[in-house]
Amino acid sequence: MDIYNRKERIVEKLINEEELTREEIIFLVENFKKVSEQKIPEFDQLRFIVASVLEVGKDLYYEVIWYFSPFNLLGNEYPNQPRKVKKPPEERDVYMPYDD
Repeated sequence: MDIYNRKERIVEKLINEEELTREEIIFLVENFKKVSEQKIPEFDQLRFIVASVLEVGKDLYYEVIWYFSPFNLLGNEYPNQPRKVKKPPEERDVYMPYDD
């Protein structure tokens, strides 16, 4: 499956509120536009908790929280990933969860 088809399938799953696999979450982080990213170092400074907000469509954003290590890609260890977020109109680069 080419990248365009994989992107479409992931967006379709997100819109339908279907769970993504670990591989799909990694693909989402690596292939969609990051509009915001926060890195929080762990105590040992050898890995970071990363919160990435990704634009998957017009005014359609999802946040993925994941671990990053310069030595290897660590698995997604948070439940309910990704989660839909929105950008408040009065602030820049601030995204918040939807209250559904």
